[in-house]
Amino acid sequence: MNTRRAVALAALLSAGCGKPAPPAASATLGDLKIDNGFAYEPITDASGAAYFRIHNSGSVADTVLEASSPAAKGASFHGSSMSHMEGLEIPAGGEVELKPGATHLMLTDFSPAPKAGDSLSVTLRFARAGSVTLHLPVRRYGE
Repeated sequence: MNTRRAVALAALLSAGCGKPAPPAASATLGDLKIDNGFAYEPITDASGAAYFRIHNSGSVADTVLEASSPAAKGASFHGSSMSHMEGLEIPAGGEVELKPGATHLMLTDFSPAPKAGDSLSVTLRFARAGSVTLHLPVRRYGE
């Protein structure tokens, strides 16, 4: 029995010694919680993408009407097929996750392009909740 406990404790401790999670931005705005926010270092100054999750704990849906960044001339939401989306609806009691290969925030015409280790400011304007600025950590691809 003592051996089983020792093995279980060792397994638990070694699981906690893994690679730490990469940094991510989060914010709260009324019923909205935004987390897991980050951007990948763009390959060129022409475009890059940002990702985050928005959870709406309220009883009324909200919509991201626009996004902007002082580091980029353009910002728009794109679906997985790269189609432009006019807004991003966050259902009541639900969430929307932006992630690589799926819906994402496309940022264009950087001046200059952010590098891994930088922070990228992105402001989201919601129809109901107002505006919030995220400071997204910029990661290298694969981090």
